[in-house]
Amino acid sequence: MPVPRARLLVVPHSGGGPNRYLRLLDDLPDDVEILGLTLPGRERRRTEPSGATLDEVLTSLAAIRRPELPTLILGHSLGATLGLHLAHALGEHCVGLIASGQEPGDGIGWLSEHSSDEDVLRLLELGGDMPSAILDNSGWRTSLLENLRADLGLGRESAERSRGIRIDAPITVLCGREDRLVDLDALPGWGAHSAAECEVRVFPGGHFALFDPVNRRQYVEAVERHFAAIAEPAS
Repeated sequence: MPVPRARLLVVPHSGGGPNRYLRLLDDLPDDVEILGLTLPGRERRRTEPSGATLDEVLTSLAAIRRPELPTLILGHSLGATLGLHLAHALGEHCVGLIASGQEPGDGIGWLSEHSSDEDVLRLLELGGDMPSAILDNSGWRTSLLENLRADLGLGRESAERSRGIRIDAPITVLCGREDRLVDLDALPGWGAHSAAECEVRVFPGGHFALFDPVNRRQYVEAVERHFAAIAEPAS
């Protein structure tokens, strides 16, 4: 493996983990290190109780190896909101943010800690991409609801604290045209969070359009464009 010249940090959606996203991006060059944020209650941390604060998420940056590497953040849905805070915390080491499937701000404000299980499951229905076998299994359903409720709380905290945050790096906004969780007219508002440029791209599909093979190249190209701005190390 070559010494990494850059890093991609992937931040997944509510209730999810990064493994599926890492497979989405396995065509990237070998000198790009790909890391994923895993919140408690899922994948390698599935035995931990669900729930994390924004400050705990930001503290996790300290565990990343070679923090001086130029870092691009790709966040989907909740991950886009968290990604803005992570990009801000990285400062000059952040070379860009790809905000996928999320409006600037909350985007889930119609849910609260008082929402019923049915309300939370309605969110899954609107987003799509949830196998019925998971919802039909009582154990998996309970675990998923716990993770979602924890993530919705984290999303509200992150949205409330995102007001006025600006990063010096460019932002690319990607979204499916048929995404029922996103107001497409609100997407240009991401530009208020960047002192550089902000580009919005819309393509066919719903909330999880990024996992459609037809759209895969859109995401890979967005990542490549951000990394193209990094100067190659001197030989």
